[in-house]
Amino acid sequence: MAEPKSVAIVMDGNRRWAKKNNLPVSQGHRAGIESLTKIVKHAKNIGVKHLVVYAFSTENWNRKQFEVNALMNLINFGADTKLNELINNEVKLNFIGELDALPTSSRKAIDKCKESTKQFEGFTLTVAVNYGGIWDFINTITKAKKIETPLNEENLISLTSFGNEIDLFIRTGGEKRLSNFLLPNIAYAELFFTETLWPDFSETDLDHILAEYKLRKRRFGE
Repeated sequence: MAEPKSVAIVMDGNRRWAKKNNLPVSQGHRAGIESLTKIVKHAKNIGVKHLVVYAFSTENWNRKQFEVNALMNLINFGADTKLNELINNEVKLNFIGELDALPTSSRKAIDKCKESTKQFEGFTLTVAVNYGGIWDFINTITKAKKIETPLNEENLISLTSFGNEIDLFIRTGGEKRLSNFLLPNIAYAELFFTETLWPDFSETDLDHILAEYKLRKRRFGE
């Protein structure tokens, strides 16, 4: 197979990485941002067109309040420390999820990221924040009703928040579950699960997965 055009990643393992290294959880999440920045640039360089990452799920609100606050602040931190680097690499930023429920400062940071990179084409980093696959299904149905379009297999994916099929789904951190992420979009995706914690996930790790991906034959039910 050719290189995947659309790749989704569940970035799992930041908290365990922090614990393993005797660091605060917030430092684990910041280390995760460093890993994401490296993977974004590498994915773009090898021909990936869309990278979608799971940053904050609708279920994450159930975590302890201090960690929820840290994750929300992480959006601001990323915009402050990494936006210029992404601009220099001509990365277009997109965000999906129930964004209206986020704190005002987080929404402003998201708007800044989108506005500052809207001119770029060729590679898009989509960050899922306050996102859930079931929420996306409901939102898609609501959208179809609003525009009076009957849902079918041909238009379902295009009406989702991301709007494209996923070719390759990766989850770091050792868990083997989808965690309510891009459920309709990954219908025919190749799935890869790695024990590597997200802050330790490197360009080489991605290359190894891509090499195995190329050996697989996508049958699409045939």
